[in-house]
This record gives sequence, C-alpha cells and structure tokens, in this order.
Amino acid sequence: MKEGLLTLRGKVLAGEVEEIQLFDGRFDTAYRIKSFTCVPQDITTAENVTMKVLTEESAHSTGWFWAKNTEIAWALWDRATSVSPGKYNRVDYNALIVENLFLDASGDSGEFLNYMLELEKVKITEWQGALAMVRNSSQDI
Repeated sequence: MKEGLLTLRGKVLAGEVEEIQLFDGRFDTAYRIKSFTCVPQDITTAENVTMKVLTEESAHSTGWFWAKNTEIAWALWDRATSVSPGKYNRVDYNALIVENLFLDASGDSGEFLNYMLELEKVKITEWQGALAMVRNSSQDI
C-alpha cells in the first residue's frame, strides 16, 4: 500500500560513510528507493565521483559489489569531458528498507558530494518487516 514520497538531499564528505536515520521504531513501516543521484558540489571541475547506498554501516570502500545484499543503490557522476557529464544510476527497486541507510561517498579527498534520494514510504506487515531486516543484513555470499 502506497503511503507517500519522501525526498532526502544533502552532502557527504568523500571517503566517509554517513548514516541517514529512517527507523521509526516500528516494523510495519518501510521505504523503497525510487531514485538516487550524486554530483560533486563544484560541477565545473573535471572530476569523477561515486556514491552507494547501504543498509548496514561499513567502512568506506570505492568498489561496488552487486552480489552483496547490503548494497542497494549506486550512482556515478563523470565530468571527464567538457562536452557533457556522464551519469549512471542503478537502484534495487525490490529492496525494502525498515531501518536506517548509509551513504558511502568516493571522490577527491576533502570534497563534499551532493546526493538526492527519493523514497516511497510503504505500509507492510511486521512479518514482511522482519524478513526485510534479515535480507538487508550481512550474510556470507
């Protein structure tokens, strides 16, 4: 059942992992990512930046590992040419987020990256919430 849309935007320091608090203490509320975008704060620089969304806190990593169930969205901004920027975005639309999200940003050291996350709030059963929490946790792969 559709509950509404939520847009989150902000900045993350390159090389850091930042937490976004979503958990309301209930297990019958979840979110689905509808879209995810990142760009450097200074979009005129010839720079590549990436960001990924995680369902568990982890150390910063520049790699994307799609087989890891805790990674659920990825975005890239590539300003390597003067003609136009390259963008890439991928979201696991089936992922249900019951607890918090973590943004892992990669770019030039000391630079902030902008992000925009559009989430859909959905009502689920507590059983579905428990299942989503297990799915969103680290497991051997």
